[in-house]
Amino acid sequence: MNPVPNPIIVNTGEQHRVSKTIDDFFLETRDFIQERYNVQEPEFEIKSGELAYHSTQITDDRITYLSYRDMILASVFETRTEFNYVRYTFFRNLEGFGGLAPKK
Repeated sequence: MNPVPNPIIVNTGEQHRVSKTIDDFFLETRDFIQERYNVQEPEFEIKSGELAYHSTQITDDRITYLSYRDMILASVFETRTEFNYVRYTFFRNLEGFGGLAPKK
């Protein structure tokens, strides 16, 4: 499996340039889990939502994550910098997954 991508910073409006990297990151993580463990495809989910401190707050910050049975396996944080660039920060955590599913 490839290492977690380094953070990526793009100009506002150029977020589409990062879409393939995000998609590949999630697909590679899912494929690795499917090859190594006996898990079912329908139990993987990708969800996305705003990051806000208050429910009435509107923000440009988002988190998108890949989960299996509510265990988050990989995530991407999309945040604005002070100069209005968009930063994507990638995380992957597969520790503890073996306890949920037996190896093939």
